Amino acid sequence: MNTSGYTITKKQKTDINQILVTTAIILILSAIFLPIFLLTPFQAYMYRPSGTWVFEAPKSAYLTFSFALVAIAIFMIAGVWLNSAGKFGKLGKLIVGIGLFSSLATLILSFDYYHYIDKNGVYFNRLFSLEERHYEWSEIKQARQTVKNEMGIMSDDKLIFTFKDGTAYSYLLNDNIRKARIATYFELEEHGVELIRETE
Repeated sequence: MNTSGYTITKKQKTDINQILVTTAIILILSAIFLPIFLLTPFQAYMYRPSGTWVFEAPKSAYLTFSFALVAIAIFMIAGVWLNSAGKFGKLGKLIVGIGLFSSLATLILSFDYYHYIDKNGVYFNRLFSLEERHYEWSEIKQARQTVKNEMGIMSDDKLIFTFKDGTAYSYLLNDNIRKARIATYFELEEHGVELIRETE
């Protein structure tokens, strides 16, 4: 009886499983820093036009990227475990397949999640939107700057624009947005938009 074919096939499956598990572990470990090294340069190269006052990915874009990486890794490990346990039926394949596809799609969409401000107005592309939105300064109906109070310490929180079509979008007042604050406030004043400051 010749079992060499069976032995080779079994060894190949074992090797593939080991590669998948190792890859999954690497994805989990790199989920913290990989978004910083991949997301920022890619977006700057692909989407950032010249003359922007500020261009960045929202904080949630980095979190989405990280969670998607971890989710991909989890579904890879789940697939290997179900396969090795002999429980990888049609339902298992369907669940793992949908999970991997959804996680990968979310990962790709996080690259397309950004916002920026320039002399022509504000721009943003949300996570599940494939089209960049642009609003000119004249289309801004209201501008609010929120302040948060944490244990008696007041600090800037968000800059929220409400546009004439009812859409609202908020920018976290981090160091990047603060660099564009003077130019942004000047444009708001020029277009007759009063900046409302309020405590959350």
